[in-house]
Amino acid sequence: MSWTERLNDALPRVRLGGAVVEVHEWAHSDQPADGPAHRHSYFVVCRVEAGEGGFTAGERYHHVGPGDLLFARPGVRHRTVGAEGFRMSWISFEVTPGPDEDDAGLVLQGFLTAESAIVKNARQAGALWEMLKDAARGPRTPGQKATLDALAPALLVSLARAGGGDAMTKSRGAGVEAQNLADPGRGESLERPADRHLRAVRMAVRYIEDNLDRPLRVEELAKQVNVSPRQLTRLFATLLNEPPASYVERVRLEVAARSLASTQTPIKQIAAELGYPDVPTFTRAFARQHQSPPGRFRRTHLADLNGDRG
Repeated sequence: MSWTERLNDALPRVRLGGAVVEVHEWAHSDQPADGPAHRHSYFVVCRVEAGEGGFTAGERYHHVGPGDLLFARPGVRHRTVGAEGFRMSWISFEVTPGPDEDDAGLVLQGFLTAESAIVKNARQAGALWEMLKDAARGPRTPGQKATLDALAPALLVSLARAGGGDAMTKSRGAGVEAQNLADPGRGESLERPADRHLRAVRMAVRYIEDNLDRPLRVEELAKQVNVSPRQLTRLFATLLNEPPASYVERVRLEVAARSLASTQTPIKQIAAELGYPDVPTFTRAFARQHQSPPGRFRRTHLADLNGDRG
């Protein structure tokens, strides 16, 4: 079992004081990075482990190297590039903040309100990251789960402290009450292949939902969830009963239908916001799925809505 598989199995969520961190994925890549700019509706914190590259967040470009932390904040379009030899690990997560009275709450509040995109050579977080990886590697050993439960919250607080910038000066101290919230009795059970497959599809679906405003190829989706395009296509067929391209198109057109039925947003704008190059292409796709062109669909549904209100 790889260290990422063990962490994904053992640490699906972590409590930091009164806050809860829901972990979507612990991941690692030793492949060159050169994907398109994209965004997430959750946090992703990456650590460069080897090689040099670039990280663009919003309109700003940063040169990055070993030890640097990269913060992809929700809704911010970003892109990472790195040539052969570029390696990085990352964690993607969402935070449910707790009360501000505890130290962990202050740290997380500072992190959530900050805008930092990069921290150069973050030694403390890097050391904790390596300790967590080492503890998760290899065969199961007595006390391994307890070690992971202790190191993961410490790492998350360190990442939040690093990414919070000046807001961290408001913290009252370094003491943090940390508790892993994995299901009681889960213990050291190995993650089943089906669990990993479900996680890959779930993360691909979330990525699709976050990036409907541009074309999405199966190769890009597969790279985001660390599987081959062929495997991702098989997983979609098995779990969602359709290939990735069909799923992307269907979701786009469902979003379009909701917008047409409930807003006066111009059809041209809807098409552009959903990644279609022009209105005719959007109209043909919409009519195939909904058996009606966008304009007629809108008139019918807005009329029904107005009739219900009357």
